[in-house]
Amino acid sequence: MDWVMLGSSLGRPYRDEHRLLAIRAFLLQIRTFEEQTGVPQSQFRRRYKRRAPYIFSDQEIHQLMEAAARNPLRFRAATVSTLIGLLASTGIRIGEALRLTMADVRLDRTQAHLYIHETKFGKSRNVVLHPSTVEHLRHYMSARATALRGRQAEPFFTNTICRPLIYNPLRYTFRQLLKQTGIAPSAGQRRPTLHCFRHTFAVKRLTLWQREGTDIRKQLPWLSVYLGHQGPETTYWYLSATPDLLRDAGALFDPELMPRGDRR
Repeated sequence: MDWVMLGSSLGRPYRDEHRLLAIRAFLLQIRTFEEQTGVPQSQFRRRYKRRAPYIFSDQEIHQLMEAAARNPLRFRAATVSTLIGLLASTGIRIGEALRLTMADVRLDRTQAHLYIHETKFGKSRNVVLHPSTVEHLRHYMSARATALRGRQAEPFFTNTICRPLIYNPLRYTFRQLLKQTGIAPSAGQRRPTLHCFRHTFAVKRLTLWQREGTDIRKQLPWLSVYLGHQGPETTYWYLSATPDLLRDAGALFDPELMPRGDRR
């Protein structure tokens, strides 16, 4: 506790808390083999309570893509609609999507994939694509070639002057699409953002595995690698309790909750 308070200053209000949390984590580990180890109680209150992220339904994703496709600027419409579909189908970060180059989108390989260069945590990875996603990306590449009229642009998602998309204007466009489709958060939820597609992907994948009877604990490390996380503990942040997920979990304990066609 002397170390926690050493050099304490009003100018660094959270430093003491961080030190105490570090000490508690260390002592909790020690207590696993030294049962008499004392662990000080935290005197700090949590500064915030995490609001549940917005999880898009399949219908909402289709509505957003269709709304984007109605933009009178045809290439802009194709770009934004394709980008939303890619975020929803792969769970990649919006920054990763905007930094994709033509060389990173490898649709002609035996297993079509995206190559994500060193991003968060300094990791690179291959993101395997579903055949339907590959088909949509091919359509976009055709529209892209027509719009650029033979000019070469390194960014995969580009504008008509061969420049990469900029996040802030894209975020504004997305907010307009939310208004057009009437998609809004319920009480306690965060406002829908482009990053919420990453949460949505993780939850939908978990729900699908649960319905297939897959051992989620064994599969979670694979999901962590796919999302570019350091480990499963980071992936847990993206997993939220949705009605579908809770219903399927309940069905494991109560067969009466399971749809009739799925009962065994």
